[in-house]
Amino acid sequence: MELHKAKEIVTKLFGEEPAYPCKIRFWDNSELSFGNGEPVFVLYFTNPAGFTAAITDPSLGFGESYMSGDIEVEGDLEKLIALSYIHDFPSKLSTKDKARLCWWNFKDRYSLKQTRKDIQAHYDRGNEFYKLWLDSGMNYSCAYFKHPDDSLEQAQQNKIAHSLNKLRISPGHRLLDIGCGWGNVIIHAAKQFGVKAVGITLSEEQYELAKKRIKQEGLEDKAEVRLQDYRELAETGEKFDRIISIGMFEHVGRENIPLFFKNAHSLLKDSGIMLLHTICRMKPAETDPWLTTYIFPGGYIPAVGEITSAGYDARLLFLDAEDLRPHYYLTLGHWLKRFEKNLDKIKEMMDNQFIRMWRLYLTGCRASFRYGPMHVIQYLYAKGHDIRKWPLTRSWFYYSGTKTPTL
Repeated sequence: MELHKAKEIVTKLFGEEPAYPCKIRFWDNSELSFGNGEPVFVLYFTNPAGFTAAITDPSLGFGESYMSGDIEVEGDLEKLIALSYIHDFPSKLSTKDKARLCWWNFKDRYSLKQTRKDIQAHYDRGNEFYKLWLDSGMNYSCAYFKHPDDSLEQAQQNKIAHSLNKLRISPGHRLLDIGCGWGNVIIHAAKQFGVKAVGITLSEEQYELAKKRIKQEGLEDKAEVRLQDYRELAETGEKFDRIISIGMFEHVGRENIPLFFKNAHSLLKDSGIMLLHTICRMKPAETDPWLTTYIFPGGYIPAVGEITSAGYDARLLFLDAEDLRPHYYLTLGHWLKRFEKNLDKIKEMMDNQFIRMWRLYLTGCRASFRYGPMHVIQYLYAKGHDIRKWPLTRSWFYYSGTKTPTL
């Protein structure tokens, strides 16, 4: 990559007045400055290969180059990612620009594939890693902030209470948690609401820890965790009064969206209610390739229309949808802060490439919920429900007691 051409492309991308003042440094240590004032970040291309990869593929190429050190960012990484959303960098590159760069990108691809394999060797991160940056309940999903200064622990407790209140659960109900993680929701539901709770997960580490936590709480007669897929469970003929699924739907895959709702319908009793909490977008699009390669293999971020149409086709009655987008921005900020605070401990578990990967993941996701196309929505569905019994306002969502009003 010729340096003068690289500078032409950067100038085209950043323009004269970007949303944030910044500086671009190239492999010969020459620099270009954009905007007025102190730069909020310096983007440093340490070699031509890193520049070519990032421009040719702003997702996978940039991510892999950042992980390997071909790209360094001094200052605010989130502001750099924000600029890519605000100024829509990909649309500013012509087909001719991309064609000139493709040959270099393909030449470098083998080493990047090897890096990918090396990183995936660390992908089974383990419970101890998650304990360092999640809340004490180990909730790996969007929290719910009643106030911006709520602690992460408080906000996650808010989320569980808020979600269970929407389900209007009562003592004696059978509750199914699809994708129960480390079991915090089923433990809370059994302990505070007196329900019979079953959680299912495909993670052996989550399964073992959830079983241990249930035993420690003395809830073996009220809460159960199973190493089981939702499709397998649907085949058993079991029925539940309520279903909750928080942060699992993103792993279902586009082709299985209708199947998920079909199975949810079969698992619900008549008049049963389901809460589905998922990241989603407004229009269908492929999931970011860097995320599906390194963070969520096989993941797919569904579109609102894909969700609502599949629920309708499965004969589930749509009751409500609530967008928690700003809450996930705050949640990711807490995770990122805790991740950086515990960096010394994480370095004992993971190598430098993994750390850079995870930092980019948390920072990039945070930016996508503030500047990008990501939303997180709680959908509420019912099976064969009489809408005349449904409250006319949302005031009951915010009920402060431990037992929700019954229908």
